Amino acid sequence: MTPKNRFIRSATNSHLGNTDGTISNADIEMYDQLGQGNVGTIITGHNSVDPSLNYRADIAQPSLGDDSFIAGQRKVADKIHQYGAVAIAQLSHAGPKGLNPIDFNTLSMEEMHRFVEWFVAAGRRAKEAGFDGVQIHIAHWYLLQAVVNRDLNHRTDIFGGSDENLIRLPREIVEGIRRECGAKFLIYVKMNAHNTAAAADDYDLLAYYIDTLVSAGVNMVEISGTDFMRHARTDSCYYIEAVEYLRKRFPSLPLSLVGGIYREEDIERVLQTTDFVSMSRALLTQPDFINLLHDHTVEKSRCLHCNKCFEIFATKYKRCVYSPINQQLEHTFAHE
Repeated sequence: MTPKNRFIRSATNSHLGNTDGTISNADIEMYDQLGQGNVGTIITGHNSVDPSLNYRADIAQPSLGDDSFIAGQRKVADKIHQYGAVAIAQLSHAGPKGLNPIDFNTLSMEEMHRFVEWFVAAGRRAKEAGFDGVQIHIAHWYLLQAVVNRDLNHRTDIFGGSDENLIRLPREIVEGIRRECGAKFLIYVKMNAHNTAAAADDYDLLAYYIDTLVSAGVNMVEISGTDFMRHARTDSCYYIEAVEYLRKRFPSLPLSLVGGIYREEDIERVLQTTDFVSMSRALLTQPDFINLLHDHTVEKSRCLHCNKCFEIFATKYKRCVYSPINQQLEHTFAHE
């Protein structure tokens, strides 16, 4: 599969889903705007794989934890395909960051294996809904990233202790989705640049994880991180050192980078190393940012790097300080 360009809309929590886990009309409208904006690959906001809605990241997170959600998710895939873009459904379990936080260190092996079953079933549902592939969310302190973090994983069984055991859960998920969905179904992963508390000198660990996951069936790796909110407004291309390291280790592996990419020069810098460039907040505030760049209307995003998008969805009912009040957000969060 060849995307129409090298731009990726990195998975972004829209907070626009219905509280029953279904896709809202506001969500479909958002994907329509991204499609019109000429994004080559659109990765959805994270979809919960848990059959229970009580363990989602928030009350508006869409679900792929049951077959009943396939029909609504098909509307998303169809809308993305309408504009010739590649449609990727991100799969996630909130784990310690959920509505009801889970400490995976206290779970039984049977409960850990259940996560594999849920992710694989969600991958099958994404395929049935018409998506071209899935992205496994192993970043941003959600369940799988916590599991692979050396300093957060205290298990002493086959899911802890050694680096091989720490990556076992994501590896089994990838292997299961590959078996269930076939060789042509795309499997991406989103990973933190660092997977230790010190967040330094652990690129070898990242490379080991990626090598393991590629052997299991992963097609593309997107690098992100957890400290993006703490970067100065003048910072750019936050994790580019990580992808530069990975490019040397994996010359032919498709890579993308997200974080601190707001200007034309940032995009050009990233694409000197990666195959794709991923953007989140730049497309949140300007879904037509790529078209504006193409037309030489702008050279940089209007994003202020203010991080207000992480709070005003529930207080001002906006997705960005530049956006008008969104009726879906107001309906969902006004009485929370």
